[in-house]
Amino acid sequence: DLRVRLANHLMSAKAHNLTLARIAAEARGKQQGTAAASILKNSATSVAQTRSELTLEIMGHQGVGWAGDEFTGEEIQTVRTWLFGKAMSIYGGSYEVQNNIISKNILGLPET
Repeated sequence: DLRVRLANHLMSAKAHNLTLARIAAEARGKQQGTAAASILKNSATSVAQTRSELTLEIMGHQGVGWAGDEFTGEEIQTVRTWLFGKAMSIYGGSYEVQNNIISKNILGLPET
């Protein structure tokens, strides 16, 4: 199960990077913004949070340290990065808000 989730994460990360490169190439020379930023925010947040959660799972009990001599600096930083990622999804504009922007501006769906 872990291998499958890790492989899925790596594919999602690669797809995000390719999408980022494609959107950047399409945006060259255009002044008008697009809703692509909303897609990328959701994708980046999802990839980062999944990476952090998989990392903590792989670390086992060492992935729960906030402070203390029994945890290395890297282990503590990994936990803090995971928690910071949770905040990122809120202050970057919630996933649901970004989905609403995508549905209206890209898909042309009416407001509900």
